[in-house]
Amino acid sequence: MKRSNQIGWAQVRAGIFILVTLILFGGAVLLMGQKTKMFIPTSRLTVTMDNVAGLKEGAPVWLAGVDVGVVQKVAFADPKNSNDVRIEMEVEREALKKVGKDSRIIIKTRGLMGEKYVDIMPSSQYHQEPGSNFQGKAVPTIDDVAQKAGIAFDKLNSVIDNMQAGEGTLGKLATDTALYENALKLSSELKTLAASINNGQGTLGKLVRSGEPYDKLMQILARADQTLFDIQNSDGSLNRLIYDKTLYTKLVTLTEKGQQAADDVRALNQMMLSKDSTIGMLLTDKELYNKGLTLLAQVETTMQNLETTSAQLHTKEGTAGRLLNDNELYEKLSQTVNALEALINDVKTNPGRYVKFSLF
Repeated sequence: MKRSNQIGWAQVRAGIFILVTLILFGGAVLLMGQKTKMFIPTSRLTVTMDNVAGLKEGAPVWLAGVDVGVVQKVAFADPKNSNDVRIEMEVEREALKKVGKDSRIIIKTRGLMGEKYVDIMPSSQYHQEPGSNFQGKAVPTIDDVAQKAGIAFDKLNSVIDNMQAGEGTLGKLATDTALYENALKLSSELKTLAASINNGQGTLGKLVRSGEPYDKLMQILARADQTLFDIQNSDGSLNRLIYDKTLYTKLVTLTEKGQQAADDVRALNQMMLSKDSTIGMLLTDKELYNKGLTLLAQVETTMQNLETTSAQLHTKEGTAGRLLNDNELYEKLSQTVNALEALINDVKTNPGRYVKFSLF
């Protein structure tokens, strides 16, 4: 029986199914290569830095040492206006709530191969609605460290060159022969001094070689010891100050009385400042203070009025002023009083002149 060379529809469908399955399997493999946590809710986090130190897409994101996401994109934020680089990351939604403005976001290196990753220091607060844009902090790279080390070595070489040239204090100490000669001279003088001391010459020599200073010192110590012994065994003032408990008891009693006096003064002060007492009301009552001010103002007004009245009395203006200062009016009043007095005397002497009484 001959085999047919025609391909049936069933075979075509099987081939298409196998091809689609392979394509889906390859896509799933690629997707799982980028996302290790497919069934965990994630959110996008954007960080801007001035240097990413070779960070690549797919690098892990750590939060306090825990792998919480992956870097999705690394590109310049605004190439025309700045050199900042934007890092777009996909981070677990729950982990993102521990990222805040006080978080420290840097790029670190792990392993011998120098793999870069984003390290985030957690925030001190838990954010129910976390942010999505943060500013990262650049860390020194090996090139920066090497550059600073080179600058430091250049400065060190410059210092060494100056020392060798005899410049500065260190240079003079290293190259000046006078210093060496002074050191030799000092050493010689110290040697001579030590020899004179060993020979018993001078004050130091006598102190070292002579036994007399030692004997005097021992005598002083013996006298001091005897003095202390006498103080301990005598009944004098010093002994009582040291061993008599009566003085201590009196001091304690005095201290207690002083404390009681301080408490009494404190209580008196509180009573004086209290509004329940007369002194307290005088010291703290604002209404009484205001009344006192009003009374003082009234007294001042009264004094001003008295001064004004007194000034008017010293002038010839007004009735009172004329009564006090007009001599003519005074003379007239005096004459009137004299005339009135003479009239009264005349009435008393001759009443018939002024009063006539008749029944018919």
